[in-house]
Amino acid sequence: MTADLFGQSTDQQKLEVHEHTIISGPRANRGLSIVHSHEGGSEPHQHPHTGPASYTIDRDEWLKATGMCGGGRKRFTKTPEGEQLPIDDLEDWQKTFEIHVGPPPPGFEGTGGGMVTATRMILAHRMTVSNVIPFPDKSKKAR
Repeated sequence: MTADLFGQSTDQQKLEVHEHTIISGPRANRGLSIVHSHEGGSEPHQHPHTGPASYTIDRDEWLKATGMCGGGRKRFTKTPEGEQLPIDDLEDWQKTFEIHVGPPPPGFEGTGGGMVTATRMILAHRMTVSNVIPFPDKSKKAR
């Protein structure tokens, strides 16, 4: 048995509560989702007829990453909770995303929502950035 800094047992497994949208099958197109916890649920995955897991973004993590208020509190259970389903691994294309950097639209001032969107994909879906593609600069300065 191991213990944390406060002498509490760390052998007790914590199962992270997460959500899946139902995307196919008889329950699709009804706005339904599955909220549950299970062994291995903290790692990105999906189940038959569902999309990839979506995790709660901790409000402190969100503030640190974006400087914005938002998020919630992660919830963990000691035993599996909710509907239990077979686990399907994600396909490679579901694990990463590209960022395409372009100029802001005319009249727009600020940095835009791009970084916030990317941060949400990283924190809520545990995806990683595979590539950052800059928009070609077509201004006269670049010629």
